[in-house]
Amino acid sequence: MNSDPRILLDRAAPISDAAAVRPVRAETRRELLELITAAEPVPAGPPRRRRYLRIGVPVAVAAGCAVAVTSLALLPAGSPAEPSRNAVSPSGFDPRPVAALSFTKKKDHIEVRIKDPLADPRRYQREFAAHGMNIKLMTVPASPSVVGTIVMQDDGDGPDTRKIETIEEGRCVTGGRGDGKCIRGLRIPVGYRNNAEIAFGREARPGEQYSSTSSAFAPGEALHCLDIRGLTVDEAERRIAKRKLTVGTYNYMVNNYGYNGGREKIPGNWYVRDADPYAPGQIMMFVQKERPVIKKGAHSRALFKGCPS
Repeated sequence: MNSDPRILLDRAAPISDAAAVRPVRAETRRELLELITAAEPVPAGPPRRRRYLRIGVPVAVAAGCAVAVTSLALLPAGSPAEPSRNAVSPSGFDPRPVAALSFTKKKDHIEVRIKDPLADPRRYQREFAAHGMNIKLMTVPASPSVVGTIVMQDDGDGPDTRKIETIEEGRCVTGGRGDGKCIRGLRIPVGYRNNAEIAFGREARPGEQYSSTSSAFAPGEALHCLDIRGLTVDEAERRIAKRKLTVGTYNYMVNNYGYNGGREKIPGNWYVRDADPYAPGQIMMFVQKERPVIKKGAHSRALFKGCPS
């Protein structure tokens, strides 16, 4: 997770929902809206006890927010058309849905992994409840290098002093810490009594804006091996066009607050400080009037790992 307050503050981008998808409950949308904003400045502090496990989670909101949850339609319980829990078709096919989550008992904890990132969030909650857990899991559109990882964890409230731990596998570039491990699952103490909320990164639909991202320069992302930092906006736009990319929004700082704006607000001779994924085929460009000093530390080396020098 990014430890630089300036970057945490200005990593802001609108999140949207496509038609005919199920939105996250209004309470969650309000929480996300209060976290970070682009149209109006707000302090950058996250809600108490909520842990964001990737850069830009959630990415910010310019003019309203609706975090999308991809869902599969399920018949309500008790519907006449709902198949019996024990029903098996004459052909031997079992119509019962495959589990959306996997639960593996390991001594004093249970390992939980997401098997179906497109499942209705109510299925996740029912499966957690079947194991005696009060945990809500939602999926959010994520940039390519973050898909399949857990991007937010809120341990919630309750009498249990034990903590939910993460399962780390593979390699992911996280903010400010170089080449780290990807968070693929959870280790939940047996008999855990607190409530909790978890967000899991899924693949974005065409035109859907990301709500969780890594850097646009990270392996697997749109600008990997194409460093536009330190270039003018005009020159950077010409270079990203060769990859058939466009700028979804421009982010700039005023009195230590981040704002989003269109191209009409940004002079072409301003400089690019950074870039984040914005939506499939689009980036968010962080710009400023002065030429930035580009640091070449561990994080930068991890972003451009494997690129020609």
